Amino acid sequence: MTGAGATTILARDVLPEPKADDSAIARSRRALLLRALRLVHAEAELVVVMHVSRRGGLALIRLAGELSVFKLITCQADWKKRLARPFGWNPARRAHAMSAALLQAGIPVCPVTEHGELNLPEAPRALWTISRFVPGACNLRELKAQAQPGVRAPATPAMGRLLGETLRLLRRLHDAGFEHRDYHPGNLLVNPGPGGNLLGEDAWLSLVDLETVVQRKATAARRARDLRRLLETFADRRASASLIDDALHTYAGDDKALAERIVATRRMAGLRRRLR
Repeated sequence: MTGAGATTILARDVLPEPKADDSAIARSRRALLLRALRLVHAEAELVVVMHVSRRGGLALIRLAGELSVFKLITCQADWKKRLARPFGWNPARRAHAMSAALLQAGIPVCPVTEHGELNLPEAPRALWTISRFVPGACNLRELKAQAQPGVRAPATPAMGRLLGETLRLLRRLHDAGFEHRDYHPGNLLVNPGPGGNLLGEDAWLSLVDLETVVQRKATAARRARDLRRLLETFADRRASASLIDDALHTYAGDDKALAERIVATRRMAGLRRRLR
């Protein structure tokens, strides 16, 4: 975006900074992440630990001269995943398979290049993936917090354009026969264009956290569910009605029958009631 009143947030030239949390719990989670990395790729060079939580963590690594993201998925903090693992449900394997399928369908993703399983004393049947690292990229949740702190609804033309891009990408995803069951700003990566401005018109979006993607026909109810999840992260009471109407126009403005089916679902009706 350029011109008077334009906002510029340039992609960082430096690598991600480590998180400030130095509690005993955080240190133990970082140690678990690093131990898992050494078991998977002893030759990998750790660049920085990007994030740790009860569900695992992310580390930026250099492997065979290339920067990549190592992700550990322990499944211990999610009871559904913990119960499903012994029966063969493998989110790392799904992320790898969906990465290939989405790329083949022309959907922009951050590719998952490797995946596997680990048995650790603290995390039996843990999983891991390695994804391509995109220099200068930032997830949409963090970018929105920088561009308009404390404001949920788009407050600038640049954020309005990015919301429109998320809706158009969601429509492409659904029409191609996929659902991203965790489609929200934290799982959308904003990639800088040649100008380096993350809020510029040449910035573009790609999908991450592909373990929640499924390949099946997107019915009106499923489309409405994904739309509602996305819009709940943007909507506030001051802008709810116009935001929902504009989003439906962007997502399904070329298909009146589809828009009517989505509006008629309980999920969309519930979102309108909640935001009145």
